[in-house]
Amino acid sequence: MKREPSPSISAVLRPVGVLFALALLPAMASGQQAQQPAPGQAQQPAPTPQPVQQEPEVTTHQDWESLCWELDDGSEFCQMQQTLQVENQGEQGPYLRTTIRREGERYVMELLLPLGVDLRPGIVMQVDEGEERNAGFVTCIQQGCVAATELTNEMFQEMRGGRELNVGFRPLQSEQVLVFDVSLMGFTAASNEL
Repeated sequence: MKREPSPSISAVLRPVGVLFALALLPAMASGQQAQQPAPGQAQQPAPTPQPVQQEPEVTTHQDWESLCWELDDGSEFCQMQQTLQVENQGEQGPYLRTTIRREGERYVMELLLPLGVDLRPGIVMQVDEGEERNAGFVTCIQQGCVAATELTNEMFQEMRGGRELNVGFRPLQSEQVLVFDVSLMGFTAASNEL
């Protein structure tokens, strides 16, 4: 992945813990299958397990955090995340929040980037000097724009054994690619919580 220095940002990236919105929790804890009604009965949607506690139990694993909620059906929902914040001359600038959760047998990674990104090319990801992979944006919300991808087993194992995940994106109306370096220190320990 080619890195081009940014004349407008002289940045230092550091991990910052930020809790993920509980409003998204019911949709993320959807590994449950709806029960089929008996013939002649109206189909009722299966209730989605809700968190018993509002604040998750947070465990720090070097540069990653595991966040776990106890659900009212007795199960537990966990995800892992890392947030990077750019500091530019004492002011906080763009950020990147990487969140990984398990959905059944697969792992899903969401990356929240600041508003003002060029949505058309999506993002490019690379573990260390490995293969470049693309992901598209799925939506923009008040906090930023979200790119999402299912992690293949190959990429998941690369991240468990890697040093950093490079995430490149372009600001709108710019040909310059900005790159965030997401530390993978503690990734394996955090992913064991999923």
